Amino acid sequence: MAEPSSFHLTHHHDDGRLRLERWRQNVGAPVALDLAGATGADSRSIVVLSWNVWIGRGRLTEVISRLRDGEFGRHGADPDLPLIVLVQEAFRSDSSVPPVPSGQAGRVLVAGLGPQEDIVETAKLLGLSLRYAPSMRNSVARSDRGNAILSSLPLEEAHAFELPLVLQRRVAVSATVSLGGAKLRLVSAHLDPRGRPGHRWLGAAGRELQARHLLSSVTDDTVVLGADLNLGRGRYERAWRLLGEAGFSFGVPPTLPRWRHTFHALPRLILDYVLIRDRRGSIREGRVHRLDEHPRDRGPRVFGSDHHPLLARIDLHPIS
Repeated sequence: MAEPSSFHLTHHHDDGRLRLERWRQNVGAPVALDLAGATGADSRSIVVLSWNVWIGRGRLTEVISRLRDGEFGRHGADPDLPLIVLVQEAFRSDSSVPPVPSGQAGRVLVAGLGPQEDIVETAKLLGLSLRYAPSMRNSVARSDRGNAILSSLPLEEAHAFELPLVLQRRVAVSATVSLGGAKLRLVSAHLDPRGRPGHRWLGAAGRELQARHLLSSVTDDTVVLGADLNLGRGRYERAWRLLGEAGFSFGVPPTLPRWRHTFHALPRLILDYVLIRDRRGSIREGRVHRLDEHPRDRGPRVFGSDHHPLLARIDLHPIS
């Protein structure tokens, strides 16, 4: 199936051995849906939700509906503000996915652990624009998973780009929105959790390679990046330092997470981030909060996922 004309996918050069091609042939087509109106485009503030939904098991429709109902207002999530959702491990099942697997696929080690929300159906139900790019097939099932951007504002200049192959195929998704006369670049990305067996198994070198390519592909001055960075060695990793050197910070003004984990399974680690680059000084404030389903952060899952959602409110400076 041909790719939507409004959503271009850039393949990564894979040193001539066609390793990525075996992953590409096993997934469906990218998806571009333009369902949002321009309501809120004159706002100078925006709410951003970033979440690894664990191959669609996170109850994304529920969390977005609760945001719209004002349940997370204590975190600055005004339901009247435009909403952006940056999704990792989004699930999709449709006829564009080959009926019979014929190449590389991601493992599904958690089959039978609950229903999976289809990201396309979620966008249609909630009336949000969508850009979705599959990274890998879900084992033998006729479905795939990847990164996505949902938006209550029109999405423009959208493209997806493959990251260097380390363990599994990874495809980042990017688009822009217009907010109060300013252009904001949005990126949803997911780095590999580890490398191939051997001395690079912990994956730090691979994540550095993927971070370098991501940064070379995103050159805008004002960027919001929602990502599962999979920093198994924490902020000591070179990938984290590269992001900082490229102008990305956790919040505006820069700070560090107050929580000790975003991955809710074991080992509990901080893997998920909302990072902001503000080269032009357009952003007055950007605050990030972790959402907890249980007030004491208990229970086996968080809204159905093994990752906590992160919620940010970003305020631009008033127009002088």
